[in-house]
Amino acid sequence: MLRDKRIAGRSKVVLAVIDDEETRLRFASLLIGHGYDIHLTNVTLALRILKVRRFDLVLVEGRTSSTECLRFCRQVRAMSDIALILIVDSHDDSIVVEGLNAGADAYVLRVGEDDATLARLRSVMRRTGLAAGGVDDARILVFDGWRIDPGKRTLHAPDGQERTLTAGEFDILLALARNPGRVLSREQLLDATRFGLAGPSERSVDVHVRRLRQKIEPAPDDPIYVKTVRLGGYLLAHIVKIE
Repeated sequence: MLRDKRIAGRSKVVLAVIDDEETRLRFASLLIGHGYDIHLTNVTLALRILKVRRFDLVLVEGRTSSTECLRFCRQVRAMSDIALILIVDSHDDSIVVEGLNAGADAYVLRVGEDDATLARLRSVMRRTGLAAGGVDDARILVFDGWRIDPGKRTLHAPDGQERTLTAGEFDILLALARNPGRVLSREQLLDATRFGLAGPSERSVDVHVRRLRQKIEPAPDDPIYVKTVRLGGYLLAHIVKIE
């Protein structure tokens, strides 16, 4: 059992659930060396800590028993929209799609190029932290009663209730809403989510879209908003107004 421990650093704060010693050392060294604060802990303590402290990113090792890892992802996502990234052995690891379905935003490889790993972590944190940065167009987008607020990174249903989206789901919906009626390829949507920097499979876009449909479509298997275009990609099939 790992003890919760804080490794002094600066800048962004990362909560890491990593059992494998070699993997733990690699990520601790990489993050500390680039000015991050990293807290190493286990699943149980991580859930408790997330309730009382603010973090910029959660890393979870896909090798941690798959059932426990997936349950952890669901529990984290139920309580927060914090950036959540899996550590996996390969792009084809079976837990990649399962983890994305469970609420993870992206994944990094256990062993890989440090620059690519850092680029992925930074890109996901940047997207989840855009509300404070005000970098992108912050005008509110409305379609069929749905309201997308890019500045606050929130989505409200026609009944006024806020719907919780992961960073990837929100980025894809925002990209589609900013280009209504236009087909965006999976590659373009990867660019929009900025998860493509470390070379993930384009199937991750399909996973995000499937989860998004479950949250906004009246009938997810027969979508009226996010349409699939054969051999093309996806489009938002509705008029979008800008406020």
